[in-house]
Amino acid sequence: MSILISVDIEGVAGVFHPEQTRAGNGEYERARRWMTEEANAAIRGALAAGATRVLVNDSHGGFRNLIPDLLHPEARSVLGKPRVLGMMGGVDQQIDAVMMLGYHSRSQGRGILAHTINSFAFARVWLNDMELGEAGLYGALAGEHGVPVIFGSGDDVFIDENRALFPHVTFVETKRAHGANSGESLSPARSCELIEIGAMQAVHHFAASRSHPESCPPLVIAAPLRCRLQVQSTALTDLFCQLPILERIDGVTVQFDAPGVEYAVRVLNSLSSMSFMLR
Repeated sequence: MSILISVDIEGVAGVFHPEQTRAGNGEYERARRWMTEEANAAIRGALAAGATRVLVNDSHGGFRNLIPDLLHPEARSVLGKPRVLGMMGGVDQQIDAVMMLGYHSRSQGRGILAHTINSFAFARVWLNDMELGEAGLYGALAGEHGVPVIFGSGDDVFIDENRALFPHVTFVETKRAHGANSGESLSPARSCELIEIGAMQAVHHFAASRSHPESCPPLVIAAPLRCRLQVQSTALTDLFCQLPILERIDGVTVQFDAPGVEYAVRVLNSLSSMSFMLR
């Protein structure tokens, strides 16, 4: 049984401020260690429940935050960018199930460090009138490959936003949001303890359900898709509409058609990269 663990940093216990998510300071170095420790907890839980292969996808920023020499020796890591499948890199490698670790709520949400892909560029994202954050977008990308999400961890707002999309998922709440940069958190040690238990339960449940796949279905959004994107400024709209596949709806809204989720996510990630021209 092969498991892919996609690890972000904003949902990790103890992480509340943007400084903790950006390389080049001591706060970030501490946060990336907590991120690695939570990944190790999920790996231990998955292996204890019968996983025979674990890939860990570093899914934050430049995709090189996990500390390789502290990572569990039984796991292989997916690091660096650009990569075609982004936060779901590796899902096309005969993966049976996905875990989302350290995830956060979508842009305009009330969660800690809430955003969708790029906080400078994107305000809101819809696929076929479903407003989604990173969990929904990448969960649907995994679903397009026939792979279900079975586990998620992050703050309470992230969990509340995504229960309806992933009703069968085992969630672990690492902290509670009081605002964009405030709240109450488990200790890193307690968070790792609960993540290990939750990961073990999720893999056990998935293994038991394999003869009844309808009890643990992948998230599938029917194609063709229309992706509507609200951006943070008219300057971004001007920039993004240099791509001929985009249609301008108003000053800060664009849209494009996509044959599937992977196509839509690749366009969004390309637009995110373009936005750095305006920083």
